[in-house]
Amino acid sequence: PLRTVEEFEDLNTSISVNLLLVDTVSHRLSRMEDLLDRLGEDKVILLYPERPDKMSLEELPKSVYECVDVESIHSELPVLVERAIERQKLKNEVNLLKKARDDSMPIQVPVHSRPDVEIISNREMPLLSGRDLQEKILVSFAKMLNVSFDLRKLFVHFMDSIMEIARVSRMSVMLKDKDGFYVETNYGLDPYIADNMKLKKNSALAGWLAKTGRIMQKPANPADTNMINISSEMDFLQCTYSFPMIHKGRLIGIFNIDNKITDEPFYREELEIIYMFCNYLAAAVKDIDLYHEIWSQKEFTNNILSSMTSGMIAIDDEEKITVFNNAAAEILEFDRADMEGRDLRNLPSPLGDILYDTLVTGTFYKRHEIEIQPGNMPVGINSFRLTDEDKNPSGAGIVFSDLSSTKRLEEHQRRAEKLEAVNDLIGKIAHEVRTPLTSIQTYTQLLSDKYGDDEELQNFFSTTVIQSIYKLDSLINKLVIFSSKPDYNFQGEDINHIIDEAANEISKNIPNGYKFSKQDIENDRSVLVNADKKLFAKAISYLVSGIVNATSDGTEIMLKAGTILRDQLSSVEISIEYKLSGTSSGERQNLLKPITDINTLDIDTLETELNVPICQKVVEAHGGTLEARDEGDKSIFVIKLPVTEITVTGSPIEKGGANE
Repeated sequence: PLRTVEEFEDLNTSISVNLLLVDTVSHRLSRMEDLLDRLGEDKVILLYPERPDKMSLEELPKSVYECVDVESIHSELPVLVERAIERQKLKNEVNLLKKARDDSMPIQVPVHSRPDVEIISNREMPLLSGRDLQEKILVSFAKMLNVSFDLRKLFVHFMDSIMEIARVSRMSVMLKDKDGFYVETNYGLDPYIADNMKLKKNSALAGWLAKTGRIMQKPANPADTNMINISSEMDFLQCTYSFPMIHKGRLIGIFNIDNKITDEPFYREELEIIYMFCNYLAAAVKDIDLYHEIWSQKEFTNNILSSMTSGMIAIDDEEKITVFNNAAAEILEFDRADMEGRDLRNLPSPLGDILYDTLVTGTFYKRHEIEIQPGNMPVGINSFRLTDEDKNPSGAGIVFSDLSSTKRLEEHQRRAEKLEAVNDLIGKIAHEVRTPLTSIQTYTQLLSDKYGDDEELQNFFSTTVIQSIYKLDSLINKLVIFSSKPDYNFQGEDINHIIDEAANEISKNIPNGYKFSKQDIENDRSVLVNADKKLFAKAISYLVSGIVNATSDGTEIMLKAGTILRDQLSSVEISIEYKLSGTSSGERQNLLKPITDINTLDIDTLETELNVPICQKVVEAHGGTLEARDEGDKSIFVIKLPVTEITVTGSPIEKGGANE
């Protein structure tokens, strides 16, 4: 897009414009009359807000080919542009054919042989001797070879070398991509023109250079359509000579030069040298492209290796480590940079043995499990053999993963399955025992009533039989809760009511030597949780029973509750505090672990060992957590439950989500 008439005139002096689109909304037609009168016929299409009448069209200059209104731009403009360009091409061909018929000069501008002495302004100027020219060519060629793999420096030295051979006014290097040829670098061209200068792959000039592989001098008097198109394309490229850049028989670029700055002709030696340089340039460009492609592939491969979660190690045919990725360094706890290039015997056993076996014998390991020494780390490994183009072994590699977490997960799964089986067995036994136990309790009570006069028998029943039956009944109740999923009766319950229920249960069962107290939430605050009050209170009493079993007489136990508000999410803490009495932190944490190994069960202490696991199970079913912590000389079990509503003096201040 051009904003002013001056910009168009500057462009028109550099290249021949075949078609101009003028927006009459942005540019008044009265200010462009002089320009339109100077342009050739049918070179302008005017864009109007509304299509002008027939009389106005007849008064327009001859340079105007057609007019299009704004509403018809999308439908009519592409067709008109195509027709106008075809019309201009036809006129150019006709003019060139007329000129070729009338002109008696030879078709090609002659290429002169270089004389020994050049005469300029009646002065004899000795030209470079053959030896001097060869030296300059060798120096220029050496500079081109010294640019390594920097394409920009290569083009700079190439153009400097051309300038040493012939001082030209313009030159450009065009390289081929998927769409055609574009200007990679240039000298003397307008930057805007160079950026937008494109040549199609099937253009006349590109086709001729690819077919013949020779230098094209711009036809002075083209005799056929192909030469006319070539002449037009070279006018567009602003050059008089085009050189093919051929690599392995394929045209990969075009080098264009204009006349010398002195306007003297090119000599055959100069053109031959430039042609040779173009072939070297083509080879260098492809080599640099190949280098950068290989480098990019290497970087891409390195990124893949660095991002892999599995370790990868590869060796060459000399048994040297060539690949040692980040995951391998992390798993084996080695320094990656230190391992690359070292002998495979530096690898921990048996990784080196597997690599050597794969390299020498071609044995492939798939989904093979080993233990790496030292430490017996479980590792899953796959090996592969590397071969060259002749199928000879050139190296070997392994991909491996640390199976420690997988093994732990499998062990956890086995324990979970075993626990489920134990729970099923315990549940069935408990249900089978409960029915006859009820009959035994009834019969024992009847016996006690019948022989009430026998004091010795009464003592036996009260101290032994009845207590044993009570203990067995308590154990069965706990086994049923622990081994099955109870039918919870969730309701909105005040946490103080749950604390009171639990305190009553604890007071009934706590031994006389222990001191128990409770502390409710402030009287002006009501905290509601979604809970089964009776079962949850029972779970708290089980937890206190677990503390009693782990401590000695005289221990003070306090049950209290408090609320926590964090980021609009509220929870209530129920804490059970007691003073330390010889239990370690590890022992308290072990109380929270569920029973998973039936072989470790002690029948004599099973009833007490179930207390804390049952409490933890009930708490988790309520969406809460149970944890143990120490504060000074106190040990604390903390139960956290989500709050559904908090009310102060009858007004709700916060609501949370309820368990379902």
